[in-house]
Formats: sequence, structure tokens, C-alpha cells
Amino acid sequence: FGSSHFDSRVAPHGTPCHPDNRASERGRAHATCARLGRRAMSDSESVDDSQVSMELEKGGGFPFTAEAKQIPFRMQQVLLNWIFIVASTALIADFGALQDLLRGPVRMPHFFAELCNWFGVLSCLAWLLGFAILAHWLHQVGATPMGKAGCYLKLVASVFFNLQPMTGTMGDAMLGGGAGLWWSNLTGILFFHFGNIVSCTDFYLHAPPGAEKKKGWGYHGNLPITAMWTYQAATWFLVGSNFLSCNWGTVGTSFVPTTGVPVVICQFAGGLLLLLGSVIYTIWCDGFRNFNY
Repeated sequence: FGSSHFDSRVAPHGTPCHPDNRASERGRAHATCARLGRRAMSDSESVDDSQVSMELEKGGGFPFTAEAKQIPFRMQQVLLNWIFIVASTALIADFGALQDLLRGPVRMPHFFAELCNWFGVLSCLAWLLGFAILAHWLHQVGATPMGKAGCYLKLVASVFFNLQPMTGTMGDAMLGGGAGLWWSNLTGILFFHFGNIVSCTDFYLHAPPGAEKKKGWGYHGNLPITAMWTYQAATWFLVGSNFLSCNWGTVGTSFVPTTGVPVVICQFAGGLLLLLGSVIYTIWCDGFRNFNY
């Protein structure tokens, strides 16, 4: 810049800007830019919060995009609930393949029936992974001891769930042959069910942030409670199906055949309710629409 530009400028208090003042003015300019930069950074950090506030002021509501942004570590919830959707879907497929296997030809089972144990492996590994992530999330958000205990019970349940399809794929006669260990599924579903009861009790005694008892089951803050009660309804059915069809260590000693109508109804009702609960949780964290941090 030429000196004429500096000489013609006027300082804030009307003092002419002489060439000797250029260095000090440049220093002040740099300091001002730094302050503005810091202010710009703080403003940019608050953009998301202000946008969420504006969306909430507009009324929020389904699909709960604005409300879901308030969930701490939301993307962990998105991930684990999609894992639970996969686990529930694979469980339903496992039940379907099991019924096909038992009702179809023994010597030449259908291809879908042969996938029975593999559907079980996928489902049980997904439950195990999902509850491990959930336990991590609960510690991050400072959940209640009872809430974490409910999750740990379901994590233990997932370990027992994995024993049956894993031993079934081995086909070892000492481990139950193709059916796998006879007691692992019943033990697992009892842990899962008790864990759901503990979680529902925790929600009753310590309402989660955002929950309002005066509002309905579909209110965003109440969706975790709605989903957990859906899970508990699911495990009531699954406890029934496992108890009725358990062979108690000896083939043919179950109360109802696995192909019996009560067992089939309980199996698919339980699987579908688990899927519904997982979908509700995914809606709660806006996991069907928003995959950004």
C-alpha cells in the first residue's frame, strides 16, 4: 500500500494516521482479528445449539429430529439400535428356518432350513455386540446403577444365547448334536427377561431425562420407556416358547413340541416385538434419517 492511503485514513478518535503509527496499528489490527477469530469460533460452535433451539420452538414432534440432537453420544445409539434391528430380524429368520427344518424333509432339508444355526449365530453375536456398546454408552452418560445392572444382565444373556447356535454348528453329539446345548437358550432368555424387568423398574424409579409421565407413550422423552416395555413384552413370549419347547436334556420330554401352535405363536410374537422395540429406539435417536454427528 502507498503511504497516501495511510495518511488519508482517520483513526477511531479522529487522530490522523501517520506513517510512524503503521506498526502499532497493524498490531492492533492483528489483535482485533484474533479476537474476532475466537468470537467466530465460539459463534460457530453454538450454531447447532441455536438451530436445535429454533426447531424445538417450532414445536418439534415426529420424526423427532430436533429432540434427538439433544441425546448425548447420539451416534452410538444409532449404531447399537441398528445392530439390534439386525439381531431381531435374524432371530425371526432363525425361528422360520427352525420351523422349516422340523416340518420339512429330514434327509434333504431345504436350503433355508440349513441356515437355521447360522441365523442364530448372526442374531446372538449382534445382541452381544449391541449390549456391549450400550454398556459403554450408559457409563458415558452416567446412568443409574440399576440401569447399568439391567444392561449387564442382558449382556450375560447374550453370552448364553451364543452357546446354542455355536455348539449346534459343531454338530458334536456330546453337545447336543445339531440342536446344540439344550439349556443355553432357556438360561439366556431368563437373564434377558430379568434384565428387562430391572430396566423397566429403573425407568419407573428414576425417570430418564426428558420423560414426562403426564404425556403419552409416543412423546419423544417417553420413547425409551415405551421401547423397554415392548422388549419386556417380547421376552415374556420368548420365556414361554423356550420353557414349553425345552427338552430338559432328553429328546421328547418337552411340554409342547417345537412345532406346536403355542410355541410358534410365542416365538414369532417375541421376535416381532423385539424388532418393534428396536425400531422405537431407532426413532428415538433419529437413526432412520440422521447419520451425522
